[in-house]
Amino acid sequence: MMTKKQAIEFAKKFGWTAKDAERAFTDLNFKEADEQALLLALVKFAGNELAERQRLQGAQKAQVTKKVKYIKEIEVEFSNKIGEYEELLRQERSSFVNIIAGVYRIANRFGLEDPWIEALLAKYDEYENAA
Repeated sequence: MMTKKQAIEFAKKFGWTAKDAERAFTDLNFKEADEQALLLALVKFAGNELAERQRLQGAQKAQVTKKVKYIKEIEVEFSNKIGEYEELLRQERSSFVNIIAGVYRIANRFGLEDPWIEALLAKYDEYENAA
């Protein structure tokens, strides 16, 4: 007479996982089982069923690895896009502010003074010097 826990420990001695041992012993009557019955159940399960299960596990791990790699690629691509857009935005801001500064210099010669434009240009200079 043997318990299920003892049977699983017996299978572990031969390198089996607890879950695979449980699967191998599903049809086994533990009250009547001896070591020979346990070995026979393990051998029967070790054939096509175990090989198929291990093949499916390998395929699942491969898919997980593939998805992780895909997510990393997306993260890198996203990061690169953000960098490109930030640079494009910086260039457009620079162009826009340069146009304002040029027009304001010309208008300034004719007596136009605008504290808002002067504050904008001063803040933009601070922004550019900080970057």
